[in-house]
Amino acid sequence: MPPRTPFTSGVDAVDAELDHDRLVSAAVRIARELPAARPVVGILCDWGRKDREQVQVLCQSLARHGIRGVELNPVPEAGEHHRVPPARRRPRIHFLVQVGGFQYAHALRAAALWNLPLLIARTAGENSSGLAGHDAQRLAVIGIHLIGNALDIAVQRATITCLQSHAGNASLLLDNEKISTPADRPLRIDLTAQGTLAVQGETFATRHVRRLRYERPWSACRLDIDGSPTRDVRAPLRLEPMPDRLHLFHP
Repeated sequence: MPPRTPFTSGVDAVDAELDHDRLVSAAVRIARELPAARPVVGILCDWGRKDREQVQVLCQSLARHGIRGVELNPVPEAGEHHRVPPARRRPRIHFLVQVGGFQYAHALRAAALWNLPLLIARTAGENSSGLAGHDAQRLAVIGIHLIGNALDIAVQRATITCLQSHAGNASLLLDNEKISTPADRPLRIDLTAQGTLAVQGETFATRHVRRLRYERPWSACRLDIDGSPTRDVRAPLRLEPMPDRLHLFHP
């Protein structure tokens, strides 16, 4: 018998083994459709002991199918996938799997940043699309183009606020419309169900656009992504929807 993570009750053990078996089965099915001869799975997990044990068990199960599992944590910053430090070299990752308590939104952002498929549990009320013979779906995200050709990703929402008080106005190019807005007031950008950007400022009505350019000649801005402070940035910033960037599979 393959090793299993220890459990405290019979009901929990049965449910956990079923979840584990479904996850392994789905991962093997995806891996067999990849062109890679020896596929590698990046497993997103928290640092807790229980999650680490689940990762070990999952890696052992995948190994029996010729699939290597690699533990990944925390969520990468933009570009980290292409700048692996020599001291902690990672093999090339072919797709990602979320296990344990790793936050759902963080897992989605990691997959979108790295442009890798993600095998993840379904959220409550989420329906199947059944694409390509799998329980799968492709979703748009917000691509945030930073100075120096760096890319960041927001799954649903980004907010830009100038860090200096009384900073004057920021210049916005909304598709082809030019407007200004107080730079020290939050500018909120949401991804709509139609795949457009809903841009909301305090001094103008909400605009639905395909592209946004945020220009500010001086002073850093704070970029909040999906409700969490993420980084300080310098303008100009360019935001646009990235259709089908997020590729999800569900066990």
